[in-house]
Amino acid sequence: MARRASFLDYVKKAFFWHWNLLAVGGGAAFAFLSGQPDVFLPLVAAVEIAYLGLLTTNPRFQKSVDARAVATPPPLDQALLMQRVKSVLKQEAWERFEALRQRCLGLNALSQQLRGPQPAGASPVSDMQTESLERLLWMFLKLLYSQDAIQQFLRSTSRKTLEESIAAAEEELKRATDLKRGDKLIRSIQDKLETLKQRMANYNRVEENREFIAMEIERIEQKVNAISELSINARDPNDITAQVDGIAAGISATEEAMRNLDVGPVLEYEEAPRLLRETH
Repeated sequence: MARRASFLDYVKKAFFWHWNLLAVGGGAAFAFLSGQPDVFLPLVAAVEIAYLGLLTTNPRFQKSVDARAVATPPPLDQALLMQRVKSVLKQEAWERFEALRQRCLGLNALSQQLRGPQPAGASPVSDMQTESLERLLWMFLKLLYSQDAIQQFLRSTSRKTLEESIAAAEEELKRATDLKRGDKLIRSIQDKLETLKQRMANYNRVEENREFIAMEIERIEQKVNAISELSINARDPNDITAQVDGIAAGISATEEAMRNLDVGPVLEYEEAPRLLRETH
């Protein structure tokens, strides 16, 4: 029986959801700017308590948290994880990732520069932008990793050989049937033919996955490059933040599609490493 998360786990998950943090931060800021924090802060707190109470007791939310707790792999040293990925990827792919990471570092630095000096501790908006960029970079690295795995598979399997094997098995089955050979032999040939057809279907799916992954790699790369170039003339950090949030939200569909690809487990760690806040 799967272990259920504790009530505190539900509360923490609900509270630290990035949209909730943004709403709480926005509500608190409005309360102070209104000049009547003693009136509005209790309202913000009341709404937050109601939200936490409703969400944490929702069965669907609890199942979602429980499922994530079961699916989440044990913590892994980040340096070890990145070293493992780097050792698998070709040098060209790793350099492509590093080039995109440098672009993201530039975006982050420019946004903070435009925002000006901050009080002790990073602002929620700045943290959210950094997390969005890190999530996008992690998905980019997963795509590169998947692309490498697919290319290795396709190099080890020949479409022509599969097609010839299927044709030979079909001919063998026809001959055995015409000669009225024993049922055991015919069933054996049929099973071999079915297996070959399954391999061909899998080969076709992998080729489709390769095309999808290649397009996603290019899309993410071009989006980040475009924002980086446009940000040269930016004067408002919120413009950069909005652009970053837009492309980060767009990878949610990619993440879901990646889970359905028939290329085996690929970097099972869902949480993005701190790719922009530590040196690798």
